[in-house]
Amino acid sequence: MLLDLTLSPNRSLSRDHARLLVLVVGGLFLMGSIRFLVLGLWPVIPFMVADVVLLAWALRANYRSGGARERLVLADDALTVTRISPWGEEQVDVLEPYFTRVQIEETPLGDAILFLSARGRRLKVGGFLSAPERREVGAVIAGALMDYREARH
Repeated sequence: MLLDLTLSPNRSLSRDHARLLVLVVGGLFLMGSIRFLVLGLWPVIPFMVADVVLLAWALRANYRSGGARERLVLADDALTVTRISPWGEEQVDVLEPYFTRVQIEETPLGDAILFLSARGRRLKVGGFLSAPERREVGAVIAGALMDYREARH
């Protein structure tokens, strides 16, 4: 096996730290809502509660999307790209490694988009990675494909 690469999204906060963040923000808003209640500004309180609920929902959605994975395996005359969605759905694409090319398209804003193309098919890989990570992954895949081609000659 020349390549076995698993790509997954980055998460800057762990789940425990995200829960702690929601609790701290909720506690601060609770103290603020008591002050608003004393001042007679009670209509503000539902919006503060909605802010905490939306923060918790956003963090939960962020972690759910973090379950996405892509696995690239180069072995036995096939480059297999397996995509696993956050909900566990699997999509498998098989490319012929001898004809597969790595393409990195640079955008005017400095982003890099990584594609694998072979015989009219074009797969976008690592969409959840940062631009430098995509460039690095592209170099690793290109190196593995070059090793595969050299081994065939």
